[in-house]
Amino acid sequence: MKKLKFYITGILGCLLIRVLLFTLRIDHEPKGSLEKLKKTQNIFAIWHCTLLCLVYMGRNANIQVLISQHTDGEYIASVIKRIGFGVIRGSTTRGGARALKALVDKAKAGYSLAITPDGPRGPRYVVQAGCIYLAKKTGIPLLPVTVGLSNYWKLPSWDEFRIPKPFSRALILYGDPFFVPSQLSEEEMETYRLSLEKTMREMMEKADSMIQQ
Repeated sequence: MKKLKFYITGILGCLLIRVLLFTLRIDHEPKGSLEKLKKTQNIFAIWHCTLLCLVYMGRNANIQVLISQHTDGEYIASVIKRIGFGVIRGSTTRGGARALKALVDKAKAGYSLAITPDGPRGPRYVVQAGCIYLAKKTGIPLLPVTVGLSNYWKLPSWDEFRIPKPFSRALILYGDPFFVPSQLSEEEMETYRLSLEKTMREMMEKADSMIQQ
């Protein structure tokens, strides 16, 4: 019965996302970033609450996504597989070591990766250390990406998940590549973690401000 639920969720979720996002007017800043990034290997770092728009924009682009092993993660995985992503199950709290190895292996095989540094359970807008370790281990740059929405519903969840309203506008803001050296002490890793968190918070504020102009 659970498998049937996941199967149906995958079909309906994929359809609803495609229909909803098709109605949006989506801009990119800097312009042309999406096309360029599809030709390079990155670890995309995105806040959990902005996942919906970015899943749609990054479909069929050779990207592997880290999804938690919680039950709600199973529903999310069912949807994004159908949209056009590879899925690796695990998080910082469950299946972390296995998931990290799988991510490193996929990176070595040439895939780009996508992670939500504040997921799967928060705190909201707080970067977890795992993404810094992943960038250190693979040598692939972290690429922060955020989304501003002109009009959206906000769910009463820990991340205040954002669902854009039909026919609204979205602005996808791309940051600079964030390189993490392969040799770092724990203290240095914390410095990089805080720097990425600061950058992503500032980008979120900027995207929210720009979309209202």
